[in-house]
Amino acid sequence: MPLRLYRYILFEMIRVILITTGVLVTVIAFGAVIKPLAGESLLTAGQAVKYVFFAMVPMLQYALPFSAGFGSTLALHRFTSDNEVLAMSVVGLSYQMILAPVIAFGAFLTLLMILLTQTVIPQFYGLMAKTLAGDVTRMIAHSVEKGVPFEFEGMQILAEHVEIYDEPQDTGADERIRLRKMIAAQLDKKGRSLTDVTAADAIIDIYRKPGAILLKLVMEDAVSYDSITGDLRGFPRLEPTHAIPIPSPEMGEPGAMTRSELLYIHDNPQAYPQVDRIRMEIVDCLGDIDVSSQLYQIVARDGEVNLVQQGPMGRSYQIMADIVVHNAFRNFDGSPVQIIERSNGVPSRQFLSKGTQLLSRPEGGIQGKQYNLELLDLTVEDLPDSIRSNTRERILVPDLVVPVGGEIDYSSLPLEEVVVIADGIDPAWKSPILVERLEYLDFKISGLERQVISRLNRRYALSLTAFLLLLLGAMLAMLMRHSLPLSVYLWAFLPALLDLVLISSGSSMIRAGSVTLGLVIMWSGSAILLLLICGCFVRLSRH
Repeated sequence: MPLRLYRYILFEMIRVILITTGVLVTVIAFGAVIKPLAGESLLTAGQAVKYVFFAMVPMLQYALPFSAGFGSTLALHRFTSDNEVLAMSVVGLSYQMILAPVIAFGAFLTLLMILLTQTVIPQFYGLMAKTLAGDVTRMIAHSVEKGVPFEFEGMQILAEHVEIYDEPQDTGADERIRLRKMIAAQLDKKGRSLTDVTAADAIIDIYRKPGAILLKLVMEDAVSYDSITGDLRGFPRLEPTHAIPIPSPEMGEPGAMTRSELLYIHDNPQAYPQVDRIRMEIVDCLGDIDVSSQLYQIVARDGEVNLVQQGPMGRSYQIMADIVVHNAFRNFDGSPVQIIERSNGVPSRQFLSKGTQLLSRPEGGIQGKQYNLELLDLTVEDLPDSIRSNTRERILVPDLVVPVGGEIDYSSLPLEEVVVIADGIDPAWKSPILVERLEYLDFKISGLERQVISRLNRRYALSLTAFLLLLLGAMLAMLMRHSLPLSVYLWAFLPALLDLVLISSGSSMIRAGSVTLGLVIMWSGSAILLLLICGCFVRLSRH
């Protein structure tokens, strides 16, 4: 007898839940695509439909709890209004037994929500990001056709004409893009141009690898301008020494990581792209410290060091100083440092600089690693006869070859070893940039740990909400038999809405640093729903 009633109750309840879930998911998913379509994303009609399809699965985490509460409210309200619940109690079924199928389905729904939120939904967030980002080849081609620059990883590319080739045989690339009359600019963090290159003809070979897309750029008849050095140079052929990586859109986004992936980056922070980027910045600092240390030894031994400038002019710079600290050349008595410039071995100019420092620039999108010599507050004299001299505020000599190299390949070391080496450096040699990067690394790892705690608890709290709202709706429907079903559902909907607000607020507080208080706030909504359920059950038991 109870099994037949249970099937009857579950059938009515699940039917309403499925219909409500379908409607809510479709509406929310179409709402999610409005912002990308209204923005600058170049989505075609097919991609928009694909985006909506992928968005339906993540929207289940919000639609399922409310549709479950709505389904249980409507089903139990009809049973109560038709006196079916009364009939069940007359034949000896307690309220616990009547609500048993609701509780069982709620437990199943909670497990389903945990599976969705911790495993399935993150993967669909990644698919949504991929769809929104679109195909690199199509994006570049579409940008060229519209006459707008295409921007990625701190670079902007603008061209007048584009041609696309599949699988070129000479390089083995997956695709090739040929651009006519192209300009490419490397931007800094503030969006200002650091280096720009114009070319009559350019080739971009695209290699698709797991987790990233690599772009190999070759430019013919190119002219480059460096805004830092003010250097303008022409090249018959310009080919950067490294490929430009474009990470997959879902890489590095905690919302697109499953539970196992979140736990993995919690235990292995180096696997998180933002942390690994800081690791590479620390590696660059360690390389600069090694260079400074070796230059110090050369200057201490010889009293000078010679730096050669790359290029057809054959220029070299003889720097005479007493000491090198943090790549800065100094004399013990504080006198200006003397630098002799030679062209093809012949002295051409002499600099007396009060501030002489070797600056390193890491590899960028169109610029390889570079050493520049900065001269401040200096006097310039022509050689061999000092007929004319003048003072300059600043001169920057670009593209210098440093006659030393890193003895250790720090880039191949794991994060823990890099940090141990950096912490073990003598404070006198530890640069301010290295200290700042180490502090920022600790901040980023702490933030990553809070992100993992926030994401995991948020998903569990959302999963529990589905069960609590389902049960609360059923009990309110039995208590408020003379009210309209929508009025009954409103009393269940409002606490559930408050629960979602508290979950979101607690999640934000955890990420901001208040972990304990954030967890209390996050789970307080579930506690409120549980108290309401207990209160409703006490009232039901009295009748």
